[in-house]
Amino acid sequence: MALHLHLVEGWTYGKINEHLGIHDPGRMKRWMRKYREQGEFGLMDQRGSRKEYIVSRPLCAKPETGA
Repeated sequence: MALHLHLVEGWTYGKINEHLGIHDPGRMKRWMRKYREQGEFGLMDQRGSRKEYIVSRPLCAKPETGA
């Protein structure tokens, strides 16, 4: 929602912080940087176990065979 207000509606970081009750003045700046660098993935909660976000082997790797 906060990114939408900034990117689509053109709100300033300060106005968004006030409207949403965000007390950390640098939070919007960090969210925007993560979004620019990593897209939506950068905004996902990555605290704790990240196994669901990490691919265990490259997508181009061939599956191992028992032969």
